[in-house]
Amino acid sequence: MGVKEQRQPLRQGLPKRRAADVGHCAAELLPRSPYDVRYTPDAAVIGFAFEGQTGVHAFATDRRAEFRAKPNGLAYVPRGCDVYSQSLHGGEYLRIVVCHGQEDAGLSERRFSDIIDSTAIRAAQNLRAILLAGNPIDLLNLEHWLDALIDRATHAVRRNESEPRIGSWMTTRRLKEVDELIDARLDDKLTVQELATAVGLSTGFFSRAFKASVGKAPYEYIIDRRISRARTLLEIGTAELSDIALASGFTSHAHMTATFRSRLGVTPSHIRREFV
Repeated sequence: MGVKEQRQPLRQGLPKRRAADVGHCAAELLPRSPYDVRYTPDAAVIGFAFEGQTGVHAFATDRRAEFRAKPNGLAYVPRGCDVYSQSLHGGEYLRIVVCHGQEDAGLSERRFSDIIDSTAIRAAQNLRAILLAGNPIDLLNLEHWLDALIDRATHAVRRNESEPRIGSWMTTRRLKEVDELIDARLDDKLTVQELATAVGLSTGFFSRAFKASVGKAPYEYIIDRRISRARTLLEIGTAELSDIALASGFTSHAHMTATFRSRLGVTPSHIRREFV
């Protein structure tokens, strides 16, 4: 169903394929890895970026342009739209291929990206947890959250256009500076005030603008970055879980495990076993 993309692996150990089909669509969780793809989907494709990405892309043209995708951004490509996309690092990405009958029920004929929608974020996080947990998959639960994400893709553009544009204060440059500071200080104590000061905004205004821009409060976003680093360390090495926890900004192995269970629905040990 849909189109297959070829992503080059970021590491030697490869996880099990995290994908499932149910009824009217197919879901796949793509790992963070470099990719260089060109395809024309024969069905509508909904995407959700768990992490920010940078690279080069082109849609329905050979004219390529640099892009910087927001984390927690909802995207959509209609069937028949020629796509080229390339990234040296990539980012964890949820891809939903929608059958013809479902896409005709209200999805746009125009592509879009970087739509921030709180309900879509919740649906994508639940879908990720289902796919990470693996077999046996609760198909009814999977279908519920797939329908929720498709519904948000149907309505996200209109809602996004009608909301205040406070998120526009978080420019690409500011988001890049925030990401760089978080990555540099992830294993250290970092405050929202420091992030706000780094981009020249007050703490309160920064928090509101940041959430409007990426769909999550700064604190929640930092936790996501900690989880992302811990997952990378779990997948590429054999360090002790306690050491990985501290290197990722968690206070202890137990703290990291509790956060993984809460956010991903699986433990760090489960993630590591996927790469053994």
